Amino acid sequence: MGNPTEINSVYWDEKTKSWQYKVVPVEEYHGYTECQHCRRPMSHNIKSEGEFKVVYVKCGCARE
Repeated sequence: MGNPTEINSVYWDEKTKSWQYKVVPVEEYHGYTECQHCRRPMSHNIKSEGEFKVVYVKCGCARE
């Protein structure tokens, strides 16, 4: 499996007081941090739009 070209990130929106999603393009991929419980990716270290970022995703044990 190769590096992702985009990631569907999750973030907290203060206006709506709910979780929102945003697809973030990936220029460079630098790995991920895994959840301690389900061992699936919880955040990704990427370069996007010319800057290094940490983007968060819902891990395997996150509930709706």
